[in-house]
Amino acid sequence: MNAPFSKSPSFGRCRRWSMESLKHGNNRILIVDDQPEIHDDFAEMLCSSIERPSDDDLTAAFVREQEGNYLPEFELLHANNGVEACDIIRKGRESDRPIAVAYIDIRMPPGIDGIETVRRVREFDRDIEIVIMTAYTDRSLPEIVYEMDLLHKLLYIRKPFTHEEIQQITLSLAEKWNVEQELARQRRRLAVSHGRLEALLNATGDAIGMHDVSGKLVFANEMYLNLLGLDGIELEKITPADLSARFSVRFREPDLSHVKGSFFDHRGDMVETTGAEGLPKQRLFYRSSAPVIDQQDNVIGNVVLFRDVSREIDAEQMKAEVRRLRTELETTYSWSGMVGTSQGMQRVYALMKQAAESDITVLIRGESGTGKELVSRSFHFNSPRKEGPFVALDCATIPESLIESELFGHEKGAFTGATTRRVGAFERADRGTILIDEIGDLPYALQGKLLRVLQEREIQRIGGKAPISVDIRVITATNKDLERAVSKGEFREDLFYRVAAFPIAIPPLRERREDISLLAEHFIGKYAERMNKTIDGISGAAMRLLLQYDWPGNVRELENAIERAVLLETGDVIQAGNLPPQLSPAIASGQEPDASTPVLSLKEVERQALFVALEAADDNVTRAAHALGIHRATLHRKLKKHNMERE
Repeated sequence: MNAPFSKSPSFGRCRRWSMESLKHGNNRILIVDDQPEIHDDFAEMLCSSIERPSDDDLTAAFVREQEGNYLPEFELLHANNGVEACDIIRKGRESDRPIAVAYIDIRMPPGIDGIETVRRVREFDRDIEIVIMTAYTDRSLPEIVYEMDLLHKLLYIRKPFTHEEIQQITLSLAEKWNVEQELARQRRRLAVSHGRLEALLNATGDAIGMHDVSGKLVFANEMYLNLLGLDGIELEKITPADLSARFSVRFREPDLSHVKGSFFDHRGDMVETTGAEGLPKQRLFYRSSAPVIDQQDNVIGNVVLFRDVSREIDAEQMKAEVRRLRTELETTYSWSGMVGTSQGMQRVYALMKQAAESDITVLIRGESGTGKELVSRSFHFNSPRKEGPFVALDCATIPESLIESELFGHEKGAFTGATTRRVGAFERADRGTILIDEIGDLPYALQGKLLRVLQEREIQRIGGKAPISVDIRVITATNKDLERAVSKGEFREDLFYRVAAFPIAIPPLRERREDISLLAEHFIGKYAERMNKTIDGISGAAMRLLLQYDWPGNVRELENAIERAVLLETGDVIQAGNLPPQLSPAIASGQEPDASTPVLSLKEVERQALFVALEAADDNVTRAAHALGIHRATLHRKLKKHNMERE
């Protein structure tokens, strides 16, 4: 063979064939033979009638295009031995320009022969169509090829061959190669789409399966397989009868009588797992199915979906509980939820309502136990900030070395022991309300920093470099005389005027004794319900002890006393003997109270108090109301409540 055939492959262009797939597909044909005339024959058989170039021109294009005679179709490549053929085929695959059809001569001395060439090609290219050519009449050749397992995509033809034979074989094999490659691409795209769909169905959290019209399972996602215990079992091996048996073992109709609310009003079919065959726990499922219809509107199966609604039920019940607690919380801290009808408390209510809608800084003053935090929470839950957080910080209970960190937070490594970043109370209260309780105990060194926060509404963590803006409502509370602390130099005067912009003083319980019976009734109802007891009254002796005691611990002490009495009481009425000993010297000395003392309900105690007040005031409603420490309108309302207006 002449030298040019051992260099880069030559290219030929053929006439337009009628096969549609070859217009834009792969039409690269490789001729492998050690005889130059074979290459000439293929160029002549697969190309138009053109002038053959001389051997010197073979380094250029093997066939030049003749204007108007043909259109390009086949691209011919040439090799004169097996090694060169393997190199061309390998480079074509690597450059994404594979060879579609290869004609390989069976005998190509010296070097490797055609059979060995096919063997090597098949190691890296299983797609190429191969036609073995031979001029010999070796009858054992087909058996050799078969024994070598080289029959895959392999044809066998004998020389000499006709134009029509080569044209038809080339056209058919090139068409076959392109169709198979397109099918392979479609299968890959289908596999990718199937993988994405499968991942999507597995990610839904629902158990999804498809059955054909006979009930056979043809598709199932992971949860469906796990739900029925089919993981690791081939779907083809599961019969409809086996599937039906698994359903009957795994599921049952649920009893929903214990489920509260309208969660299932819109649901259709519910089933419950039985916990059989190692299921972790019983779960409630919503089951639905839909038919699968082909393009001719024929039902070819149905899709079944199981959705675990156990968590949804828990979430709905949790939401209901949160709504109940929020309602209870708002009721507890609403204006109507505050107990007390004395003039002192009426003044407190009026001031609270005036300040609730604004963000003015409030100072709540009062003795310990008067309910300063209760008033602060009522401010919050009756203000536009009620959806935000309420954060309370008691300066009297926090060590001086930690209070700055509690208020403003700190960065990691700001001081010894600061192993992590800490968010302070001001940041936690952002968009809500912060209560700085017992502000009179705030260290003097921190008072200036607090003043700056109140003025600028910015804080800076310990060890931090950038200021942090906070949107907060500030309420302060104290049981100390801040004016005296200012005069003694223990409290900054500028901070005092800042926090005392709107002061509210809560009177001690000894100055509003008329509220004791109402508070006692309120606490009896609260703790009787909590302890699941039926207590609806208090004896006259017990009420007299409550009314005559000075209550140094104020409302908190009264609440603790009632809680103790409800816990100890075995009847329906609170007796004096169940009250704390400090309320009566007789009880403290261990003497039994007078058993002849009449037992009065709280309602009767209030009625008698109204009667005595009116009698002492000669039925003058104004003077009676003043004596009771309540408003005239309040007295009229209570008289109407007890049907005493005519009396």
